[in-house]
Amino acid sequence: MYAVEGPGAFPRTHHHNMGPVFRGIAALVASLVLLAEGPPDYAAGVFATTGARTAAVRSYSFALHVDFALRTFPYLRFHLDGTGTYVRPDLYSIHFRDVPWFGKGFENIKMDPLEPVTWPQTYDVVSLAHDGDRAIVEMKDRVDGHIKGVHAEIDDDGLRAVKWSYVNGGAIQVNVNPTHVDGYPLPQSEDADIQLPGYHVTAHATFDDYKLVTDPGSDAQPPQ
Repeated sequence: MYAVEGPGAFPRTHHHNMGPVFRGIAALVASLVLLAEGPPDYAAGVFATTGARTAAVRSYSFALHVDFALRTFPYLRFHLDGTGTYVRPDLYSIHFRDVPWFGKGFENIKMDPLEPVTWPQTYDVVSLAHDGDRAIVEMKDRVDGHIKGVHAEIDDDGLRAVKWSYVNGGAIQVNVNPTHVDGYPLPQSEDADIQLPGYHVTAHATFDDYKLVTDPGSDAQPPQ
């Protein structure tokens, strides 16, 4: 989620909106130790439609609660609480409270790259396929670096799963479970599995206390 460099880093962000929390998890982890094919224009259309159901939402705030577990030595477990805000079109950030010593510097995190509508600026689409109501997208980074490929699954409620695979053999998988707040699809929980060379971390985040600000005249239910 954040501009962390190095072989164990999360994907870069170029001022995009990722929605939820887990690119920052990789930063925290690092600090512990250190589609049948479719044309790109069609893929861009798929990305764009993921934001259609929340287009009337001008901004929102939320609370989040994250449980981390380091599955390799030193087998740490810890819990973080925080708050987050989103302001249209793509200003998305979170703030963690009471971050432990090994996570200092990551209290405030910009969370852009989990938002599909921003991906055409960062990734090239390799293929696009459909499995039931899900679009399955395979992508590659536009700038050669540590990311080998990106796999994403999108449905009418937005992003449901994304996996970054790295040239060093590492991978970061995030699964999103949405809920509806005032009729708009927003994350209820997320699960991340982060496997970097020598380290394995899992995290479970829950989101609540949403407060939405919508455009005037948008009190009706959003498009289904």
